[in-house]
Amino acid sequence: MSLSIRRRWAALPCAALAVALLASGCSGDDTESSGRVPDKSVLGPENKATGAPVEIAFITTGPKAPVYTEELEVAKATVSYINNYLGGINGRPIALTTCEDEIQVSLARNCANKFVQSGAVAVASGETSNADTVASITSPLAMPYLTAAGGQQSLLLPNTYVLGNSLGALAGVPAAYAKQKGYKNVAILTVDSPTAVEPLKRLGPFAFGNAGAQVDVVAVPLGTADMTPQIQAALEKKPDMFHLLGDVSFCTSAIKAMRTLNATQPVMSVTQCIGDSEAASQIPGGYSDVMVIVNAALDPGAPETKIFDAVVEGSGAKKPDSAASAYRALLGLWSALNGMPGDITRETVVARLNAMPEPKPLPLAAGDTFQCGSKPIAVVPNICTASALLGRAEEDGTLVDVKAVDTTPIFKMPGS
Repeated sequence: MSLSIRRRWAALPCAALAVALLASGCSGDDTESSGRVPDKSVLGPENKATGAPVEIAFITTGPKAPVYTEELEVAKATVSYINNYLGGINGRPIALTTCEDEIQVSLARNCANKFVQSGAVAVASGETSNADTVASITSPLAMPYLTAAGGQQSLLLPNTYVLGNSLGALAGVPAAYAKQKGYKNVAILTVDSPTAVEPLKRLGPFAFGNAGAQVDVVAVPLGTADMTPQIQAALEKKPDMFHLLGDVSFCTSAIKAMRTLNATQPVMSVTQCIGDSEAASQIPGGYSDVMVIVNAALDPGAPETKIFDAVVEGSGAKKPDSAASAYRALLGLWSALNGMPGDITRETVVARLNAMPEPKPLPLAAGDTFQCGSKPIAVVPNICTASALLGRAEEDGTLVDVKAVDTTPIFKMPGS
């Protein structure tokens, strides 16, 4: 695919969701409120790394930011787990170099410059808002950068790798679901902002077209308390399902209007849509049966959730679930690099990530895998997996039945 075609998809999910979700942060309850009890025994016997450390850089918002999800605590706990129980990278411990950008572009630029001048062989991040700023500096200097979610240009720049399928929440999963169910018309509700609406109008027809469906993007003015008029107008076009891109207040208004109008169409949303039991009580029937695209699968009974809980126990994070992206990024990077032959340098890390020899488990992803370099989504070659996670909400907002959804057919270019 030509670069000109790829550039058409540059302004994609993170820019849209940054506006649509405002500064709502990541959802997810802490382990205490979810009833999960950490058990350190699940970590198994110690397997401590020795020898010369491998320096890895990590950028996060930091506690001074308006929205901070305790990524530093979780990142440090994850590295401790890798060094003390997983044997490090090829037996060598990770030395973590951290930097905080406070959600400021200028500080993110400072962090990236600090990293390229350091001895770090790679940069990692969770769900930083400044992924593009970091990538704009690391990419031309051939420093590998792996981020859990990516940004806009970071989906395309060389030497940059996006662990999760960031297109899934925007259009991939709802389009794949529509294709599975044979739906022909889907209504997407989002905030009325060009940054949110324009990417949807570009990506929507492509993704839903591959699903054999049409999409109606319904832009709702920010702060609309009663969405009854917008939902009524959308219903007149006879949609087969709704997809909601917004924060808790946005989705509360939307779902209340749907219930008031007795809409029977299935509803899909993003994680940031779903609030706690108090928010659920404001909606007739709560969140019952709303489908939710999630960033991480944290099923209390799943072995990998139990490991995550044990890893972050004692880290100081009060709500570690909200920082699961830091765990996923660092553990994913370790998984990709561990076992690589030869020296561990920036050059060899780039070579490894450009052509991972086999899929590896994607942390907290319900058994899904990732393989950087395989280009599972041609339009955004830096994404390392074609799947995204979809669960179901119970009345109080509890998420259950999380499964991976393959979006490969949704993002195929014509004739491919």
